[in-house]
Amino acid sequence: MRIMISAGEASGDLHGASLVRAAHKLDPEAEFFGLGGCNMAEAGVRLISHLSQTAVMGLTEVMGSLYRILKIRRNLARLLVTEKPQALVLIDSPDFNFYLAKKAFKQGIPVIYYICPQIWAWRQGRLKFLAKYISRRAVIFPFELDFYTRRGVTADLVGHPLLDELPARRPQLEIAEELGLGEGPILAILPGSRRSVAERLTSPMLKAAELLLQDFPDLRPVIPRAQSLSPEFLDSLIKDSSPKVLERLKVTDGNSQNILAAARAALLASGTSTVEGTLLGTPMVVAYKTSGLSFFLARHLVKVPFISITNLLLNRLVIPELIQAEATPENMARSLKPYLTDSPGRSQVLEDLQEASVLLGSRGASRKTAELILSEIRTRRRGG
Repeated sequence: MRIMISAGEASGDLHGASLVRAAHKLDPEAEFFGLGGCNMAEAGVRLISHLSQTAVMGLTEVMGSLYRILKIRRNLARLLVTEKPQALVLIDSPDFNFYLAKKAFKQGIPVIYYICPQIWAWRQGRLKFLAKYISRRAVIFPFELDFYTRRGVTADLVGHPLLDELPARRPQLEIAEELGLGEGPILAILPGSRRSVAERLTSPMLKAAELLLQDFPDLRPVIPRAQSLSPEFLDSLIKDSSPKVLERLKVTDGNSQNILAAARAALLASGTSTVEGTLLGTPMVVAYKTSGLSFFLARHLVKVPFISITNLLLNRLVIPELIQAEATPENMARSLKPYLTDSPGRSQVLEDLQEASVLLGSRGASRKTAELILSEIRTRRRGG
């Protein structure tokens, strides 16, 4: 049983690896190949291309990498014909994956979309595409299922995969000691897994850490480097920081979940890390910066009031969101300060995060999705 899988971002690589491991438990003979990262490779996926070549975000940022991305996508599309997989599994990344979905549909290959595009937030016209070309739609949020159902499109609620992937709760000091993070409260800094976002956020985030060190001299900023960012690239973004920051800063090779679990507070780019922070109960501030044109276009397309899933789940502003011009070092530092002391603001956000985590559902997303994929393949076989 051969299955093509496509995950073009760091979070998709993590979820794809868990999915593949779950599938192998159900069917050890299942073979996966396609687009992913190191986690998927370790889980047994034969990588045709690495996600570091496709992890780009922002309408204008994509243009600079368009030729490379299109070449990778065409190569994967050819393999749908030459290798004839029994199914195509797509994980998020709709701008990349929709092309593959259409090609697979024409070949009669069932397409399972795991972590469907956020059409509830923007570009709702994509629902017609998902209804026509996707065999099974595996959604991760309860409100997503309601969105599809109200519009007459079937979907399977599998829950959020991070519920299975996050480390067990342990004392923060124990985790910090195990990771060799040194003494002092930890400020987790996650500037994003995409180069374009990290380029815009790393410097102001480290400047925010510099401001906080004035009031919290024992603060320990830690950046868990995303695998999609090379050490050389991240070093180039860090090297001009103040000596005070560089003296206290520690950069680790990934391990973002444990670092978030050990952190007193977190400063991070919008994305999957906000879900991780919610489930781990880490007070956080979310920042986001893109090009002026990308922001202008997105502002007119996005249909939801917040960019972080925490605030969307609770339908109110729980964690600060600093977007574009608001994402300054001063605003970041000011928003983080209450979380670094035993303030009423910290107590309140801890309660809010617990409330939001309950709304993320139950465990078992990888297993449920693996069962869904294998069931679809077997149903197609019986059907002819």
